[in-house]
Amino acid sequence: MNQKNINHIAFIMDGNSTWAKRLNKPVLDGYLAGMKRIANIICYVNSINIPYATCYAFSSENWLRPKSWIDSFMDLAIKFLENDPLIQTVLDAKIKLRVIGDKYRLPKKLQDIIEYYEGITANNDGTLMLLAMSYGGRDEIVRSVKKVIDSKLEINEENISNNLDTSGVPDPDLIIRTSSKKRLSNFLLWQASYSEFYSSDLLWPEFSEEELNKALDDFNSRIRTYGR
Repeated sequence: MNQKNINHIAFIMDGNSTWAKRLNKPVLDGYLAGMKRIANIICYVNSINIPYATCYAFSSENWLRPKSWIDSFMDLAIKFLENDPLIQTVLDAKIKLRVIGDKYRLPKKLQDIIEYYEGITANNDGTLMLLAMSYGGRDEIVRSVKKVIDSKLEINEENISNNLDTSGVPDPDLIIRTSSKKRLSNFLLWQASYSEFYSSDLLWPEFSEEELNKALDDFNSRIRTYGR
């Protein structure tokens, strides 16, 4: 495994509920396992010196799910961030957090927790983890264009890029999606123009360091032409 050509890796973390159902567990157990897997994988990404990682945790389309599911998921996220020992492991690794998306739609308590962790990790020198919450690629582009117009700037690629949630972060070199799916699902649509894509057969709670190494090896076997 050689990750020297990767600055930014992104994950579409699919298969949490399928994993739970296969094991006859409550669906929320699958999402809790998925949250724990994020912590484990981001620490590994940090250990192999990849500077940026983005995790697609809650999409703008997820707001269309039943309110009972949304409330349960948000409560689970709050409890995980407040109490799970893995959070301290992530903090000890000096990982830096930035949440992207329309985070003001999130519950106020979750917003406060996010703001706290963004604040205390702001000067860390480990991997910058972008956690996509209440995120949709189309929504992000629309919000960026509105900012450009409000600032009375020319509408061009540079100004739109500079006003995206990912401003200052290089576009992802590699996007990994679990659970055998092969679509972007409204994730980093602007930024993914020349990203390489890797589909893993594993469900997200099963995703391992070994599978990540396999994806990195596959990436490094490719020749990237960027359309040239």
